[in-house]
Amino acid sequence: MDLMLMSWCCFRLPTAVVYGSLSLFISILHNVFLLYYVDTFVSVYKIDKVSFWIGETVFLIWNSLNDPLFGWLSDRSFLSAQQSDEQISSPEVVLKRLKALSRSGPLFAASFLVFWVPWAPAGLQFLICLCLYDSFLTVVDLNHNALLADLAVSAQERTKLNFYCSLFSALGSLSVFSSYAVWNKENFFSFRIFCVTLTIFSGTGFSVSSWLLQRQFQNEAKVKCDEASVLKKLRIGEAPLAQDSRLTLAEYLNQLSRHRNFLWFVSMNLIQVFHCHFNSNFFPLFLEHLLSDRISLSTGSFLLGIAYIAPHLNNLYFLSLCNRFGVYKVVRGLFLLKLVLSTVMLIAGPDHVYP
Repeated sequence: MDLMLMSWCCFRLPTAVVYGSLSLFISILHNVFLLYYVDTFVSVYKIDKVSFWIGETVFLIWNSLNDPLFGWLSDRSFLSAQQSDEQISSPEVVLKRLKALSRSGPLFAASFLVFWVPWAPAGLQFLICLCLYDSFLTVVDLNHNALLADLAVSAQERTKLNFYCSLFSALGSLSVFSSYAVWNKENFFSFRIFCVTLTIFSGTGFSVSSWLLQRQFQNEAKVKCDEASVLKKLRIGEAPLAQDSRLTLAEYLNQLSRHRNFLWFVSMNLIQVFHCHFNSNFFPLFLEHLLSDRISLSTGSFLLGIAYIAPHLNNLYFLSLCNRFGVYKVVRGLFLLKLVLSTVMLIAGPDHVYP
């Protein structure tokens, strides 16, 4: 009886909360990955410099290519249906994305786990782990972000969904505090147990959240299907069948390249991703080699945790600014602020030591 009651309560959770919880299961793993994978391979597995940079270069290339590739693989049935004037209801699109999340979410969690156990030469494992992890992360992020447009039409509804995403992402960032307590380069056992626990929690969370959202939209899809069947029976004549035309990857990329702002957006995104990865990957090393003699272990843990939680907390404030001034103006203002701060640091130079 208690199990049935708990299931009923979970099933009645608002869509925004369940959708936002997916961000928790992504960030709880991804923050630990960004924080420790470089340090693990450099300090624990002792990867050589050439293998490290080869792996990073291949990873950056694959990271640039897999976004449009997986986007085409995910949406080619929808794009082909649009070309043949076939009607696809919103619940059908949502259900397809949720099914993809229910499969790729646990696989993403499993790919996180393969970093922390040596099973191949360091250089080969580094390359395979990075590409495998990024592939599943791309699929998860792609379907999760696409659901935002499918679930919410108005700006207010999207702001609400983004609010819960930022809130749950901030909660997921708390794993950074816990990870620092078990991180030990000399004895990796406790950290591995910690990563296994995170993997089980994330994989289970993806399965449960996807199932809850699927149950909610299956009824809506059934209603749409019944309505379509009734309308089909009422038709006097059948329209000629449209020729089945599958959209190829080359056609898809050609359509994207024709958009005037596409190349600008891709260039901006490349710089932004590089900046974020550089900060996340090397911040622990900066703390260790530049500030280890000036700060305590607890202070370092606090700084790492704040560095990952603060951006998500800032999003909660910036969402209100987006409602007031618009998303474009807020993003442009943040980029200008980043440019000003970068210029100040450039003028200060590497020899300027802060007290």
